[in-house]
Amino acid sequence: MNYAILRTAKLKTMGNIGGSLAHNYRTIETPNADPNRTPKNHHSVATPEAVKKAIQDRLPEKRRADAVLCIEYLITASPEWEGWGTDKEAEFFERAGQWLSEKHGAENMAGLSIHRDISTPQLVAYVVPIDQKGKLNCKEFLGGRVKLSQMQTDFANTVTDLGLTRGKEGSTAKHTSIKAYYHDINHARDFRITTEPPKPELFESKASYGEKVISAVIEQIEPTVKAANSILMDYEKARIDKSVAEESYETLKKRVEPYLIATKGLNQEEITRINEAMQLESRKIAVDKDKIK
Repeated sequence: MNYAILRTAKLKTMGNIGGSLAHNYRTIETPNADPNRTPKNHHSVATPEAVKKAIQDRLPEKRRADAVLCIEYLITASPEWEGWGTDKEAEFFERAGQWLSEKHGAENMAGLSIHRDISTPQLVAYVVPIDQKGKLNCKEFLGGRVKLSQMQTDFANTVTDLGLTRGKEGSTAKHTSIKAYYHDINHARDFRITTEPPKPELFESKASYGEKVISAVIEQIEPTVKAANSILMDYEKARIDKSVAEESYETLKKRVEPYLIATKGLNQEEITRINEAMQLESRKIAVDKDKIK
C-alpha cells in the first residue's frame, strides 16, 4: 500500500522560520541531500529572504505573543510509490499546491518548494494561517485531532487516482504513513565504518600508493560520516515531532545510541562543540577528496 503523507509544523518565531528556510533552501549543510541534484529543486520564491518578507507582510500588527506565525507543510508519498520520476510525480505536486492554495488562499501562500535532491521527493510550503475574518488563527486549521484527521482525508482524496491512499483513520493509520516516510532512514543507513585498502601495483612508489590508500579510505568513510550527521538531524526532528510513530522514533534512537551515550551529562555548549566537530570532519573529508582528485 502506498500512502499520501502530509505533516505540519507550527513556526512561532521569525527565528524558527529562518532556520526552516535555511534548511529548505540548502543555505546550511544538509547531509541527507545530494548537492549534485540540488539544482533540480524548485522554489516558487527565489530566496529565503523573500519568503520571510512575504510572511511578515501578511502578519497582522495585533497578534498574541505566542501566536503561530506560519504553518510549514511537508507533503510527500511512500518511497516505494511507482509514480516517482514519472508524470504522476509532477501531477501529485501540482495538486498538492492547488489543495493548499484552496485551503488557505493564494495570498497566504508565502512560498512553496519541491525537493528532488533527497531519496524521496517532497513538497514544503510556508503558509500564514489567516482565517476568513482576516485574523491570525492557526487553531482554525490545525486545532484538534478531528480537524487534523479530516485534513489528512481531504488531501488523500485529491490524489487517490494516482495510486495513493490514506491509511485507516486513527493512530494506527498515522503511524503507518509516518513509518513509510522514514523507511529509507531506518533501513538504508549504517554507522559502521569499515575500510579495505587497495592492493599496491607492481613497482608502485610509496608516495603513489599512499595517495591511493588515502583516497580509498576517504571514499569509503565519507558516506558514513554524512549518514551519521543526517540520522542525528532526523532523530532530533523526530524527538520534537509528536506525530512520529513510536516505532520509528525508537528505531532512530537506537541508531544514534553511541552518540547519545557519548554526550550524556554534557552541557549544551559541549554538545554543540561535538556537533560542530562532526560537521567540520565531514567538510574536511570533502576537501581532502577534492585535493586528491
